[in-house]
Amino acid sequence: MQNYKVFSLLILLWLVAAAVKAQDLAVVRGIVKDELDKELAFANVVLMIDDKQAAGLTTDENGAYKITVPAEKPFYLLFSYAGYQRTKTNLMRLEKNTVQMLNIVLLDGKDVEVIVEANAKDVQTINQEDLLKIANASGNLESILQFLTAGVSAGTGGELTSQYSVRGGNYDENLIYVNGFEVYRPLLIRASQQEGLTFPNVDMLQSLTFSNGGFKAQYGDKMSSVLDITYRRPKEKLEIRAGGSLLGGQIYAGGAKFLDLGRKLTWQVGTRYKTTQYLLTSQAIRGEYVPTFLDVQANVIWDISKRGQLEFIGNYSYSKFQLTPRDGSNDTGLFNYVLNLTSRFEGKEVDDFKTSMLGLAYSVAGKEQRREKDEQNYSVTQVRHRFGAAYYQSLENERIDILGEYWLTQKETNFGSEDFGEPVATLSYGMTHRFARNFLSIGIANINYRGTLDHNIYKVKTKDSTQVSTSHYHSTRWGADYKNEQINDDLKEWTRYDSLYFTVPFDTSAVLIPEYSRSELTLNTHRFQGFIQHNWNIVSKNYELDICGGLRANYWTLNNELVLSPRLQMLYTPRRFSSPVGDSTRSSKALTFKLSFGAYNQPPFYRELRDLQGQVNTNVLAQRSWQGVAGVVWDFVAWRRRFKFISEMFYKRQHNLVGYDVDNVRVRYYGQNNMSGYVAGWDFRLNGEFVRGLDSWLNLSFMQARERFDTIQHKRRELNGASIDTVLVEYVPKPTDQLFILSMYFQDELPQAPWAQVNVALTVGAGMAFGLPNNNIEYRNTYRYLPYHRIDIGFSFALWSQSQHIKKKYQSDKDAFFKAEKNVLRRTLRAAWLSLEVFNLMQVANQSSYNWIRSFEGVSYGIPNTLTSRRINLRFRVDF
Repeated sequence: MQNYKVFSLLILLWLVAAAVKAQDLAVVRGIVKDELDKELAFANVVLMIDDKQAAGLTTDENGAYKITVPAEKPFYLLFSYAGYQRTKTNLMRLEKNTVQMLNIVLLDGKDVEVIVEANAKDVQTINQEDLLKIANASGNLESILQFLTAGVSAGTGGELTSQYSVRGGNYDENLIYVNGFEVYRPLLIRASQQEGLTFPNVDMLQSLTFSNGGFKAQYGDKMSSVLDITYRRPKEKLEIRAGGSLLGGQIYAGGAKFLDLGRKLTWQVGTRYKTTQYLLTSQAIRGEYVPTFLDVQANVIWDISKRGQLEFIGNYSYSKFQLTPRDGSNDTGLFNYVLNLTSRFEGKEVDDFKTSMLGLAYSVAGKEQRREKDEQNYSVTQVRHRFGAAYYQSLENERIDILGEYWLTQKETNFGSEDFGEPVATLSYGMTHRFARNFLSIGIANINYRGTLDHNIYKVKTKDSTQVSTSHYHSTRWGADYKNEQINDDLKEWTRYDSLYFTVPFDTSAVLIPEYSRSELTLNTHRFQGFIQHNWNIVSKNYELDICGGLRANYWTLNNELVLSPRLQMLYTPRRFSSPVGDSTRSSKALTFKLSFGAYNQPPFYRELRDLQGQVNTNVLAQRSWQGVAGVVWDFVAWRRRFKFISEMFYKRQHNLVGYDVDNVRVRYYGQNNMSGYVAGWDFRLNGEFVRGLDSWLNLSFMQARERFDTIQHKRRELNGASIDTVLVEYVPKPTDQLFILSMYFQDELPQAPWAQVNVALTVGAGMAFGLPNNNIEYRNTYRYLPYHRIDIGFSFALWSQSQHIKKKYQSDKDAFFKAEKNVLRRTLRAAWLSLEVFNLMQVANQSSYNWIRSFEGVSYGIPNTLTSRRINLRFRVDF
């Protein structure tokens, strides 16, 4: 009965419409072009009345627009297009039945449009230079997501990892797309030190959309998040950017060739090199670190006709990590009880990961079909199609053969003792032998199709002698994917423990290996996916309502399971709260209420099939999740500056989960659907100009993530006076459970020297849960890492800015500058800046994992492994 009530409510919301009183009208028409006199198809045109958005449309394929405006009433128009600076006209007033011609030229812009939550009501524009200036030890775009949105954590990987956990999900629950092509990650990486460069290249970035839950049906089948990236199309004939630091360097080149009929051919090539050797020398284990990471990618887009477009994207990434450990020393404990783990090593670790991807897509837009009864009553319909194909390949090798000899001692903590800081007792002595020969190859071929039908209706009716205007914007999307997944896995790894020259556990008749994994498998499977969704936007005098409903389907031939995932999103904006799209110095505000609900099911990939012993279970089914998100977006102006505040509450009910443990950045699955759980939390985000002209972000999240084995009664030990009691519990913490996450990115500049800026990146998070290795079931995740806290700071100095020089010396007259300037370097160099960065300013020893040492008396001691210490980095960049 409740389901019928829910569907009835949705139907009522779907049928909501409103009426507004029409006025005497006039018309503004013209063409929107760029600086090179090329028409901009599908540019946004917004009509603003009293600083409120009254209507909007997009230009046609020729850049032309025609918008109806009220007569005898002041208004202005806003023009915007991705990659260009937004332009606002002066205040205008037209007489009744007049037509005003107005052609607009949009200037090139360097801003990156970031859409968090994947809807048009939560858009923030971030300068690409701001993304480049963030002190980022990993060098990857994903590492700064925690500053752009709430609920994102790097987990125990810390500053070196590009993997991230979103609202209690693990690293494998996130989707990544680049220009519509799905991006995959290597599977064998087990520690953040081994991670190389990820696919997204910030130098090539135009816009990114990130949703941390409640995303639409057009996106794939994962339970946590979607990162959708679009690369920019260069506008200059040639543009070059080069940069370098103590952690590597990069070179970017791009260009555009303009063809006839407004068509163009654009290309981009980016090369990156990264080495973290300088950072790794600060870790507790001393030795020879040789990390080498290289990435090359290209993107070419050709407008083969006015409506047809061909795109190519390619990537090759090579990552090699070599470690020859020598010795190490870790201390842990309290002020009156300190343990020291001293180690000596023999052997070597060599890991290499080669990944590549090739993608080809053809997009075609049908001709706009315009049907009109008169100038005020008409509809516009357009169909677009996209056909794509891609192939991803990953070749991964792990070779480890390391023998470690260790001593666990207790140190003297009495300040008055002559032996202060020296060992006073040996608790354990032994050796550990780690061996691995793991080889994995993955090949994924993907053929896909996407279709879009846009149908916009504009009507003006007379009712009771009053003109009523209504606008309905409909967009229907559909798509289908076929994937062929070929996996060859040859896994062999073991760990042998030795204490006092006896293999543990000791047996007089055999040498026992307690941790042994072996598998040799070839899989060739087929996966079929499809979706359909409809978006309906209603604009009236009193409110704006946006409803999007859709359904996904996924079928995998390995387990013969068909998974259906219905999803629904709604946004409601009362018109009495005006949008601050116009003059940002006026006091204005806008409220948008958001609600989403749906099924976010995750069919397994290869990693979920493999258990802790390396055995593969092909009967694993999809993990199931029902999710609900409710929130509010508040745009407001304070101190004559813009701000955006977002608050969201979320709840995930999960079942059929595949249990897992997390060790550093390695997710180790149990290989069966044996768990259920839930995640609940509340996110807050505030971003805006805390310093005029500079954006800053502040994110705070509270969360509880719980799980349970379906066939296990979980227990917890509690201290009761001098005794320890055992308590039965229904749910235990997930490995990704964090009570709170606080992240902040703040920018400032010298008052009289805006060329000198400082930025601070702060992260504080509660400790994540973990348990004893190979014994983390009944008493599950009973321990916590220490809270993670880290501050990175960067000082940036603009050495040269051609645009500022032209603005200051030539009153923004570019032609005068190029005629007068004789210096070739000034004519070709657009910008140059230098940055001094301090990583881990407070020199905090954050924990990534634990070594468990068993003493002579049988007591286990956990000795933490720590992340990188304080390091100083020097970075430069030049743009031509």
